[in-house]
Amino acid sequence: MKNKRFVALAIALLIGGGLGAAAADQGLERTSASWTDQGQVAAAVTAGTWTTTTASTCVAYGDNRVQLAGCSVVGTSYYFGWVDSGKHYRNYYLNFDVPSGTRWVSFDVDLSTLQGNETTWSWTSSKVLSGAQFTSRDGWNCSQLPRARGTGLEWQTHSIYFKVVENDPSASAMCS
Repeated sequence: MKNKRFVALAIALLIGGGLGAAAADQGLERTSASWTDQGQVAAAVTAGTWTTTTASTCVAYGDNRVQLAGCSVVGTSYYFGWVDSGKHYRNYYLNFDVPSGTRWVSFDVDLSTLQGNETTWSWTSSKVLSGAQFTSRDGWNCSQLPRARGTGLEWQTHSIYFKVVENDPSASAMCS
């Protein structure tokens, strides 16, 4: 009885498969939905520079540049002065609270948020002068001012000083 059912099933599958193949050869058409969903998107086009840091941050490093926990920017300030007609400078001071064993401090600050003794300043013509107590990091250059990213010189861990000049194309800068 089982053999008869098996044979009947096999014959039915052969006939059904043959009919299905014949139907496929008869040029059946594909179907699709008679509607399409439309979506519209709009966005403003802008150009500029985007930064991800809004607050001053720092990272302390010990021997062999091992990152240490507990660095914080505890004070930032500047003092304003004149070089000569139309040329201004600012003496910047970044102060850090660092853990014991710190040999280097890496920082990321927005200089435009600092408090000082004057307010008119053009960042587009500004540059950090040679002799700064830090080296740039992460590809930072003067065109990114007022944001400054750097690593203090070895053992320059609690306070980093540098001078920024405005409107002085002949000044010797650490970056372009």
